[in-house]
Amino acid sequence: MHSHRIYLAWPEEPPPPEGYPVLMILDANAGFATAVDAYRALRWRTTSARPLPALILGLGHPGDAAYDPPARMRDYAPPSGIPGDHPGGGAFLRFIERALLPELARRYPVDPGRLALFGHSLGGLFALHALFSRPGLFHRLVAASPSLWWGEGRMIEAARHFTANPPAAAIDTRLLVTVGGLEECGDGPRGALRAGRRMISNARALAASLRDAGLASEFVEFPNEDHGSVRLHALIRSLSFTLSPA
Repeated sequence: MHSHRIYLAWPEEPPPPEGYPVLMILDANAGFATAVDAYRALRWRTTSARPLPALILGLGHPGDAAYDPPARMRDYAPPSGIPGDHPGGGAFLRFIERALLPELARRYPVDPGRLALFGHSLGGLFALHALFSRPGLFHRLVAASPSLWWGEGRMIEAARHFTANPPAAAIDTRLLVTVGGLEECGDGPRGALRAGRRMISNARALAASLRDAGLASEFVEFPNEDHGSVRLHALIRSLSFTLSPA
């Protein structure tokens, strides 16, 4: 049995007729407060571009550390299919779908057609796993700098199977894939590792393949940002992408 730290911010405004949209933020110990602050700033807009009144739900881990690497690997890495290996993102996704979301809907009016998920790095990989294994559960997903190198490219192969026969349940799903412009930079002591992981090239190709298969898939590269710094830019972009009125 594993514990998860849950964060929740709710608006003062009443919900739309269908209920509140929900944006779920992975790695919430590190990013939840930033997401809420940015959301409030966007809500101050006086134009139609401001996001809807929404629930922001953070998924974190016990303790005060910004990140828990073993917990991230346990929860976000997709199941490998190897006997005896950890259940990975499969178990975590079941927890979200079967326990967390029903409990949230019990406490607040939630629009089940406006659920969104944001994940960065290994969390971005999990967002893709959610799309491929449970299409239609999330209306909008943001895979920020997804770790497509993980498992020798297993998620790239999963994308190929998905695009070969896109499920009807994913027809209304929108996906945003983002990267930093320095994520393949070959300079410095980790340059060879960055270049070998092909973060930009693989993310761009994956977004294009999904778009060619009929999924509403967007790709954004933030210039002059590396794997760490780009998380903030992607998180802010995700608020408009997932919570816009359209």
